[in-house]
This record gives sequence, structure tokens and C-alpha cells, in this order.
Amino acid sequence: MKTTITKILPLALSMGVLISSCSDDLSVQDDATPEAVVKAQASTNLEIPSTGHFDLESSGLVKDFDLKLQLSEVVEPSECGPTPFNEVANYYNDLLIDGFIAAWDGNPDAIGIILEDYFAINQIAAAYEGKNTDYFGEDGEYTNYVKNRVRSLEKFWDMADLIEVNGQHTETLEDLDFIRYIYENYSTATPEDIDYILEIAETFNTNSDQIPENPFFASDGFATFDRTIVVGDGIVTFLEDTGLDPKVVWSSILAHEWGHQIQFLNFGVWDYPVPAFINTPESTRMTELEADFITGYYLTHKRGATYNWKRVEDFLTAFFNIGDCGFDSSGHHGTPAQRLAAAKAGFNLANNTKKKGQILSQEDVHDAFISKLDLIIDGTIY
Repeated sequence: MKTTITKILPLALSMGVLISSCSDDLSVQDDATPEAVVKAQASTNLEIPSTGHFDLESSGLVKDFDLKLQLSEVVEPSECGPTPFNEVANYYNDLLIDGFIAAWDGNPDAIGIILEDYFAINQIAAAYEGKNTDYFGEDGEYTNYVKNRVRSLEKFWDMADLIEVNGQHTETLEDLDFIRYIYENYSTATPEDIDYILEIAETFNTNSDQIPENPFFASDGFATFDRTIVVGDGIVTFLEDTGLDPKVVWSSILAHEWGHQIQFLNFGVWDYPVPAFINTPESTRMTELEADFITGYYLTHKRGATYNWKRVEDFLTAFFNIGDCGFDSSGHHGTPAQRLAAAKAGFNLANNTKKKGQILSQEDVHDAFISKLDLIIDGTIY
């Protein structure tokens, strides 16, 4: 069976076609082995139709955590080697693959449905459908904390009631009626195809202890041009499992995504050395490093999150190791050293302001970042 479902994976960092469709065909024999499953590409593709309930030309996602199966193979080995984050992500990746294989009955269609569509369905749920988005943490344990942090960010950046922050949870994928709804409204699948897909989904949800419970299915952290931020429980789990304080994790992810929202609000107004959001390595690195700079400024400011640098540095060292060495990739976020340098420069701006406690305007913070960008890229700020 070949079904074309709308796909928001992978997500590109560009202003026009931010949600890109991928239509590669899967070629897997009927007698494919479990080993072949691990290396397979998805057979169904989720793609947001331009006739949907949002404007494809002006809305999209800036994806910060591009967690893929076999994460360690995403970039070539280099000086940016494996980190504790990689180890945790690979651990959950292996659990997910083992859980898939244990429930797999040899049907190659299950590969695309479970290992690809589930990710996209949960992105659609969190970004566009408002499904289970009003709480944070698997059991809502961080809901009050996140809401307080959002209020702090709104006040700090003078952005009251502008940004919607949504949670993302694996629980969403337990709802087979909702999965059916997504296929009915975001795909070209026929009713017969959807019945067939739901049978596969029910089988895996019932027979696997990792589907959909595995944190990979809620590992998103992204911002959209229509003023939405999504933070999944899974990305917090990964970072918490490296030994980090989960509250600092939530604060840092929110601050970084808020940095992207500030960029969006000023798009076309601010000057950059290269155009922003044009889907090139240099452009993406620049906007990501600026979001890191904004994060460091807010987290350590006396009227922001008020963290001291040592507390933030411990987290950012691991958090920014999510950064990559894919220097030629359009999604290159900067090396870990560059990302840490950007956050450090933001800290220096907050710490060295002559009038202690003064909150600089968004434009002044942007100008300060641009003035330090070359030093950040060279890694000479620390």
C-alpha cells in the first residue's frame, strides 16, 4: 500500500516553504528482515496541504531538535563527537527500534506508519490541532512552572499575550480516533486505506511497550511563524536523563524558542550580515546562534530567570551539544563551542550592562549580538 500523507518532517529553516514534503518511495521486500527495518525510510509522507486551515506561505516551523532514528549517524564523526545527550538519545532509539521489531509482523507498511507518521501526527497535534497541549510534563507536573516562565518571558520582552506555548505528549498517539482524524484531514488516504492503517496502529499500540510511550514520539522543540512554541516531554526527558535540572531545561528551551519568536516579529526589519531564514548553513547558524545569545541574556538577567552563569553553563554545555557538525547542512545550528560562546556572550551583555537591572530593547540585544557574531563563530568568547 502506498499512501501519501502530509508530512512536516523534515522541517526546513526557510521562509517560504518551511514545511516540506518528502515523497521518497520505500523499497522493502515482503520478506524484509528486522535489520532491514532499522535502515528503512518511511513509506508514507505527511504533508500540510496549502488549502488547510493555515497559510503555508506565511506559517511554518523552525525545528531545533531534529531527533532522528539512529541519531549518531546524522553527522559524520569529527571534533564534535558523541556527548551524554547522544548516549541518552541512542538509548531511547534502541528501545524504540526493539519495541517496533517485537511487534512487527513483517508488513513493510508499518515502517512508515509507526516510525515516521507517528512523529508527524504528533507535530500536527501540538502545532495545529491543540490536542493535549494545555499541560506540561507527562502528568502535568510542570504546568504551573511553565506558565510562570511564560509570564516572565512576556514581561521581560514586552510581549504580553503574543505567543502560544503548547505541550506535546506521547499520550496523544494512544487516541486512535484522533489518528484517524489526522489521516482523514491531512492525507490522500481512502477510507479503506485509513481502516487498514488504524489496524496497524492498534496492533503496535497494543503489543509494544515502546509505542507510543517512547519519548522520541514527543521529542519536539520548535517555533512557528504563526506565534506558537511547542515543547515536547521527550526532549526534556532526554536532557534530564543526562543529569540536568528539569526546570532549567524547561526554562532554557522556552527562552531559546522565544528568541525565534522575537526574530519572527522583527523579520524584514532587522539587518543581518546574511539574509535570515533562507535555508542555507550560514543563515541557519546565524539565527540559531542569535536565539542562543538571547537565551543567555534572559536566563542570567537580574530581571529574567536570574540564574547564575555556573548553573546555566552546566546545562548549556549539554544542551548545545545537540548542535551539530553538519557544516554544509541547511539545518546547521553551529558547533557546540559556538553555541556555548553565543550564550556566554548573552550572559556578558546582561552582566556588564552599566545600569544593573536594565532590560535592553529587542533591537539593542540584536545589535549587540551582531557586533559579537564574528567572535562567537571564531569561538573566542568564553
